[in-house]
Amino acid sequence: MFKNNRLISVIIIILSLSSLYAQSEPEGKSYWIYTTSSEMKDYQVVGLENDQLMLNNGNWDVQVALDEIEMILMPPGPSVLGQILGGFFCGYGGAIGGCLTGVMMFPGSFNNDEGTLPGLFMLAGAAAGIYYGRKLGGGFLKGQPEVLADMSMWTLDEKKEWIQTNLIY
Repeated sequence: MFKNNRLISVIIIILSLSSLYAQSEPEGKSYWIYTTSSEMKDYQVVGLENDQLMLNNGNWDVQVALDEIEMILMPPGPSVLGQILGGFFCGYGGAIGGCLTGVMMFPGSFNNDEGTLPGLFMLAGAAAGIYYGRKLGGGFLKGQPEVLADMSMWTLDEKKEWIQTNLIY
């Protein structure tokens, strides 16, 4: 039915590995919470109970008194410069790796009608390199965090109302 079983097996491997990435995405929003005594990064707001904010970082639950909370921030997203540099360098490396993979898997393809196969691997490698390079490069060079609320001068009731309205769904 198919002429080239190697190509089919490579496509199956790529598709099976791409599903691993889709399963690793985070589920909820995380926040940076600054208190009078510490800073807590990448915590999810679970609930509000008796003037205590219930938080979870994925491993354990934490309770923080509302009167200690000073600021709530959104974590910084990837920077544009990091995405561009990561996409460029990883895209270039992916294109080279795809070309080498295509030539190694189909060594006789330059001598017959299958000359497009290494080119397809080169394009696939470049596309994958650009995609993952943007994600990795953006992760290394972060932007600035966004201040959602500066609660240092707020009353307890104002803090409670803002958290219930904006963070707890």
